[in-house]
Amino acid sequence: MSFTSTQIKNLKEKTAKLKAWQWFLLLYGVGFVTLVSASYGIKLLMTGLP
Repeated sequence: MSFTSTQIKNLKEKTAKLKAWQWFLLLYGVGFVTLVSASYGIKLLMTGLP
Protein backbone atom coordinates (compact mmCIF):
# COMPACT_ATOMS: atom_id res chain seq x y z
CA MET A 1 0.00 0.00 0.00
CA SER A 2 1.71 3.17 -1.13
CA PHE A 3 0.68 6.69 -0.23
CA THR A 4 0.76 9.58 -2.63
CA SER A 5 2.17 12.91 -1.52
CA THR A 6 -1.32 14.45 -1.39
CA GLN A 7 -2.57 11.67 0.89
CA ILE A 8 0.39 12.16 3.22
CA LYS A 9 -0.19 15.93 3.22
CA ASN A 10 -3.89 15.44 4.06
CA LEU A 11 -2.99 13.01 6.84
CA LYS A 12 -0.52 15.50 8.34
CA GLU A 13 -3.17 18.23 8.28
CA LYS A 14 -5.70 15.97 10.01
CA THR A 15 -3.27 14.87 12.73
CA ALA A 16 -2.26 18.49 13.38
CA LYS A 17 -5.90 19.29 14.24
CA LEU A 18 -6.34 16.45 16.75
CA LYS A 19 -7.06 17.41 20.35
CA ALA A 20 -5.37 15.73 23.33
CA TRP A 21 -8.31 13.41 24.07
CA GLN A 22 -8.46 12.38 20.39
CA TRP A 23 -4.76 11.48 20.49
CA PHE A 24 -5.43 9.46 23.65
CA LEU A 25 -8.29 7.55 22.01
CA LEU A 26 -6.26 6.96 18.85
CA LEU A 27 -3.23 5.64 20.74
CA TYR A 28 -5.41 3.61 23.09
CA GLY A 29 -7.20 2.04 20.11
CA VAL A 30 -3.97 1.25 18.27
CA GLY A 31 -2.48 -0.23 21.44
CA PHE A 32 -5.55 -2.36 22.07
CA VAL A 33 -5.54 -3.74 18.53
CA THR A 34 -1.81 -4.44 18.78
CA LEU A 35 -2.20 -6.29 22.09
CA VAL A 36 -5.12 -8.38 20.83
CA SER A 37 -3.26 -9.24 17.62
CA ALA A 38 -0.09 -10.18 19.51
CA SER A 39 -2.05 -12.25 22.00
CA TYR A 40 -3.88 -14.11 19.23
CA GLY A 41 -0.62 -14.63 17.33
CA ILE A 42 1.08 -16.11 20.40
CA LYS A 43 -1.94 -18.34 21.01
CA LEU A 44 -1.75 -19.60 17.42
CA LEU A 45 1.99 -20.26 17.76
CA MET A 46 1.46 -22.23 20.95
CA THR A 47 -1.56 -24.28 19.88
CA GLY A 48 -0.93 -24.53 16.15
CA LEU A 49 -3.24 -23.48 13.38
CA PRO A 50 -6.87 -24.61 13.73
